[in-house]
Amino acid sequence: MKRLFLTIMVIALMISVACSGNQPSTTANPSSDPGQTTGEQPTTEPESETSSGNGTEDLNDVLDRAYQQGDILYQLGLFDGVSPTGYEPNLEGAMNREEAMKMIVSALGWEPSLPEECPFTDVSEWAKPFVGRAYLNGIAIGTVPQDNIFGAKDPVVLQHLLTFYLRALGYETTYAYENAIRLGNLKGLTENVKFSDNYLSRYHLVLITYNALSTTKLNSARSLVEDLVSEGKVDQAMVERLGLAKTYKYQTQRDNGPYELSASAFDTEILGEERALVLFYQNGSDLSDKMLQPFKNAAIALADVAKVGQIEKDAAGDLLTKYNITSFPSLKLFKSGEATTLPSVPETDTLVQWVKNN
Repeated sequence: MKRLFLTIMVIALMISVACSGNQPSTTANPSSDPGQTTGEQPTTEPESETSSGNGTEDLNDVLDRAYQQGDILYQLGLFDGVSPTGYEPNLEGAMNREEAMKMIVSALGWEPSLPEECPFTDVSEWAKPFVGRAYLNGIAIGTVPQDNIFGAKDPVVLQHLLTFYLRALGYETTYAYENAIRLGNLKGLTENVKFSDNYLSRYHLVLITYNALSTTKLNSARSLVEDLVSEGKVDQAMVERLGLAKTYKYQTQRDNGPYELSASAFDTEILGEERALVLFYQNGSDLSDKMLQPFKNAAIALADVAKVGQIEKDAAGDLLTKYNITSFPSLKLFKSGEATTLPSVPETDTLVQWVKNN
């Protein structure tokens, strides 16, 4: 009996050892030293899964939507498929970091860099111009930057992909990485995109890139696709035809911000408008300087609502007396020629709402 008991124990021990030897590693990147300070740290999955209301959407429906959006990006010249002669997107294909970077740099309308401008040693020759441009423009740091490692062949995770786009939109490098999921949701990058996989596929990048076209850069009121039009990277008529932008009532204002006004043409340019907003400012004034950027953003946001202009103190002449302008900056809202004074608050959203509600 004792011999049988010992035999059972030995067999159980052997099974235990055999099973433990087959356990998968839990190390995210076995070749990386966990003690090192890294840039975009390797990870096996996104920090959290994101769903924007399409949890019941069938994968085939998602792929159909991604195919259509990818076709739009392809027509705009912002997305390449796997074929040099036609639109063949391979949406379910896996995607590593250097492949994603090529797609991101192309979608942002950036010119590739010289291959030698890429500092990373693990990047393929074909990818160096794209990773190099991303590095020069501050959106790609690498997974082990002190060793010039980009993590080129690592799979792409949600946090990394959102970080790349958020940095391109003007968010500070570390802040964008640490808050990638939250900011990505707030900026609409993950709108109507569900993430349930450990690693992202090409269709995830297409959906996020398409959403990115409608987002705005930090401290800007213009969308990314409008900037691409202004820079001559995509065609305005095609953008409008595809429903990604439109022509505004005050298109010059949408493109460039507020009109620069003069006293001699003030009546013609402002008083004849159904609604107009005017900033009286003074060069060299700290308060005026703080108003200029928020006011520019307000002008862009109001391009379908009101004509928006600004006039410097020395150019205003008798207008200062006519409209009782005694301090700078001063804001006047004109409705069919009748003027109302608004508080000079350096907040774009507040200015926009005041004009819309009055």
